Amino acid sequence: MRRFFASDVFKIVVYVLSALLTGALLAPWLYRAGKWLAATTDGRAKGLVPWLAAACGRSEFPRYFDRALMLAALVLLVPALRWLRAGRGGRKFRDTPWSLRLPDAEVALDEGQPLRRNPHGVSQLGFGFLFAAGSLLLLGWGLIHAGAFVWRDAATSLRGGENVMPLEKIRWFKAMKHALPPAVIVAVIEEILFRGVLFGMLLRVLRPVSALVVLSLMFASLHFLDSPLGMKVAEPGGATAGLWLLGQIVTRFTEPLPMLAEFSTLVAVGLVLAYARWRTASLWLSIGLHAGWVLGILWFKALTWPVFGFAGAHVWWIGHNLSEGLAPLAVVLATGAVVHFLTRRDAARISN
Repeated sequence: MRRFFASDVFKIVVYVLSALLTGALLAPWLYRAGKWLAATTDGRAKGLVPWLAAACGRSEFPRYFDRALMLAALVLLVPALRWLRAGRGGRKFRDTPWSLRLPDAEVALDEGQPLRRNPHGVSQLGFGFLFAAGSLLLLGWGLIHAGAFVWRDAATSLRGGENVMPLEKIRWFKAMKHALPPAVIVAVIEEILFRGVLFGMLLRVLRPVSALVVLSLMFASLHFLDSPLGMKVAEPGGATAGLWLLGQIVTRFTEPLPMLAEFSTLVAVGLVLAYARWRTASLWLSIGLHAGWVLGILWFKALTWPVFGFAGAHVWWIGHNLSEGLAPLAVVLATGAVVHFLTRRDAARISN
């Protein structure tokens, strides 16, 4: 038992639970601060503060809750890494991109992987983007022909399923224009944070396989902890509002269908992106893959509606979008195999 309490697994579990509890307690304070800023700022003014105030005014409590969880995870990460390194002896300081982020005694001598210049970075970015978006949209095309989705301007699916949503004209270019910017922004920010900063720090206290798994579970958990659609909190400024919402969200982990159909896909996405970063020692390929997947999901969602009577026996294979179900999971795993073969030269170059 004593060995378990000293293990990395126990320390990581404590870190995750502490981040969740801290974020839930912080969320009401963050909500009240945001609403105060929105109420005391001139909405006609221009600049960063008025823009932030306007965003705070529009946001509901679940968004504050999500940001509080991320803030808590970042703040608690450094002491968690120090704890993971405790008892393993001091190491010499290494000159890596994360040198200023870890104390000298916490740096592993023969572990870690700094980001390096990638001579094939731009081509890998383009390939990753096109392959990820193309494979996901190809899956969507197949699901349309299978009757799982219907075009927004069609009364019935190709298999005769009824479109219960209002018919609307499809604007291909407009949908792409609205999907592309968030796809790029989300990919760049999350890859720098998760596969750049966090993965670089984890690689210096854990073995590569452990770092890959831990980071992917963190990535999947943070995305899986999104508040249920339409969730309303009665007293968002109350001290226990975050704890109540956390309880509502955690119940999703007890439901087998969301866990298999959505959480497993998020874990696979995190593994493939982290593996691409580790094999190339750069973020080019992971950014391309991430942006391509997000674009595929957003663009397909803007063009189609799910056929709600299609579920039945197919519910495990596909959900209400291209990020849920075993079919998207298979596409992600196949992409991981492509990444492995694509980066053979990069891995050999880095190991030399």
